[in-house]
Amino acid sequence: MTLLGLMLGVAAALVLQAFVAGIFSLLGGIVVQGRTGAVQVHRAGHLTADQDALKFTLPLDEALMARIGKVAGVRAVAPRLSFEATIGNGNQSTLALVSAVDPAREGAVCPARYANEIGRPVTKDDVGVAVLGLRLADGLRAKDGDELQLLASGVSGQPNLLDVKMIGKIPAATEIDARRLVITTLSHAQTLLQMPGRVTEYAVGVERDDQADEVRDRLQATLGPDYQVVAWLDLLPQIRSVRLLLRSVLKVVVGVLMLLLVTAVANTMLMSVLERTREIGTMLALGMKREAIGRLLLVEASVLGALGTLLGMVLGLAIVHVLFTHGVTFRPPGADVPATMHPDVDALSVAVTVAIAFLGTALAGVGPAARASKLSPAECLRAT
Repeated sequence: MTLLGLMLGVAAALVLQAFVAGIFSLLGGIVVQGRTGAVQVHRAGHLTADQDALKFTLPLDEALMARIGKVAGVRAVAPRLSFEATIGNGNQSTLALVSAVDPAREGAVCPARYANEIGRPVTKDDVGVAVLGLRLADGLRAKDGDELQLLASGVSGQPNLLDVKMIGKIPAATEIDARRLVITTLSHAQTLLQMPGRVTEYAVGVERDDQADEVRDRLQATLGPDYQVVAWLDLLPQIRSVRLLLRSVLKVVVGVLMLLLVTAVANTMLMSVLERTREIGTMLALGMKREAIGRLLLVEASVLGALGTLLGMVLGLAIVHVLFTHGVTFRPPGADVPATMHPDVDALSVAVTVAIAFLGTALAGVGPAARASKLSPAECLRAT
């Protein structure tokens, strides 16, 4: 029973870690591949300017994009113009978060930008078109081909109005995108804001998503203090906080689980000593050294720990492999479409879990072994 509990405990610890890693991988994929890009380059002061953000723009500069693209780890660069506007259908209007993109470059940075789209994406040949979040389009009762109006103010503060034709809608993975997102072409947004040749940021795709912080630091060092370079987690600090919180909770849960397993092994070894008191006394009476008795019980605890840990690792990795292969599909809060998570566990997490479980169970035998080695042969033989 102790062996079975140890095996299931190690397997549960690995599967739990795989689920947490899978959640963050899914979340990172949704945000990085479909919305923000791994890294963004802004003019210094833009992110803290609030209402005056459009006063902190950058030139649409091929030389600057080439300079960004030469930094190690950068895979692609795409200019954007992000701003708030009002979108309406002539009868009703609502707030919109407009992301104006260069269709020729955007796909290389955010390949999942138009995932699950109904209609078609914005292309480089389009003029005056827009793709809306699903619930935003439904709220405006807009269908493909309908003319909508975008109202926004540029740096001068003077409002301007332009028509856009809806060509598609996106079942977004987050509620704010579903209700507010509008994607249009960069040139159309520049005309609307009367800001020709200006952008608010350059979105950067990296070779591996886990390189975002490294690439951010390299770009900041390369571009200097006139620019502010941020990774996607810097743009969404609430996700970073949740990530740290979940990791802390995971460590506590796994730690408590390991403590319970060690306690179970220690209890088993102690009961083994108490139940075999006469046998231990007989071995001592026949001349077996006390140190040998202690070593025997330590070996027993180590074998129990090694076997239980090995079986638990095999079972846990098998479960994780099945879950990773088939995926776990669920609907995130506020999302229009279900998402598929692929739980996975890295080699370091496996090694740490296995090492803690094995060493803990091996050390759990120290107390019972010390107790057994101090028993008196006469007292042991009198025991019933």
